[in-house]
Amino acid sequence: MRFAPLLALSLAGCSLYFGSSAPEPGAPPTGGGGGPSGGDPYDGGLPGGPQADGGSSMPPDGGPRPVSCGSPEVHVIGMYETSSDHTRTGDAHVTIDRPGDHILVLSAYEATNWHVRLAAGATVRAVQLFGYEAQTVDLPGVTVTHGTACGYSYPYNGGGCDTNQLLRLAEAQAGASLTSFHGCYQASDWTLHADRTATSNCNTAAGYQQDELLGDCHRSGGWERSNFSTLSTPACTGERFIRRNDHYGVWVGAILCGSSDRYKLYMSATLDAPFLEIADFAGHGQDHCELVNPAFTIPNEDDITSGGCAVCAVGPLIDINGVPVYARAKFGEPFERVLSQYWADLTTTFYSCGVAIP
Repeated sequence: MRFAPLLALSLAGCSLYFGSSAPEPGAPPTGGGGGPSGGDPYDGGLPGGPQADGGSSMPPDGGPRPVSCGSPEVHVIGMYETSSDHTRTGDAHVTIDRPGDHILVLSAYEATNWHVRLAAGATVRAVQLFGYEAQTVDLPGVTVTHGTACGYSYPYNGGGCDTNQLLRLAEAQAGASLTSFHGCYQASDWTLHADRTATSNCNTAAGYQQDELLGDCHRSGGWERSNFSTLSTPACTGERFIRRNDHYGVWVGAILCGSSDRYKLYMSATLDAPFLEIADFAGHGQDHCELVNPAFTIPNEDDITSGGCAVCAVGPLIDINGVPVYARAKFGEPFERVLSQYWADLTTTFYSCGVAIP
């Protein structure tokens, strides 16, 4: 699952504190790590959901689907300590070789001075420092916040630092989903690479290991071109776009129908599954304009213009039968993945929602 943002910060030059009382000092990881496991409360992977059945319709030009991690990205680096010398404050060096706009979350149980180097094309808009002892960072002019938490293992191994808590607080404070997590009980040098992976001097000789988690890579809100496939053959043949909708936890796909303000909409839980048509239990898609136009509302479910969008319209009705669809009855309700039934799940040939795509 992905944790919903609880608090987004836009304040400069301030320090805020989150978290609870300090845990007992941690111990080296004893179990496996590096990826999601059953029962872990933070899986961070691609959104779940059943895969569409049967064949799919690929776009005319084919080709790979683009991947974007949005802006800003949230990268977490966590340790318990930089060395076994507990008489002094440790020094940790972090190199960001991934271009883009980032929020860095740097965490250590023990007192640590963090030194960050940015490669060409990389910027940092904010730094979150989490620890139970003093943490500093040498990025002048960047907003720095402080929190009480730490984490170095994934899946969380039950030691003295709770990675699940750290990731929850990091996402809540950033107001954005996790892009990557990298951790080791004892390390002092980290490099975040262009592909979101990281290398470090994790002290594997002492039995420690580096764990890594790559979050769902998406951009919420903005349309991006994508050659997504569809389960059914679309009537429209224009450009294809996708947009992540975090409110409903789905991807929305749009195929243009002759112009940028007329399109056929689709939906999928993941990017690697065919996108399904969107159906309506109590209409034929009028309320689906919510997925395209953030200002759209529909007090009268039978009148797509009732919320003030005079140019909003839907095309002829389509009765979908016997195939998987995403459906709901009313504006604002969550969408369900169901097997469509005769004259029970209806959609339309196109939508015009008062806005253009992209």
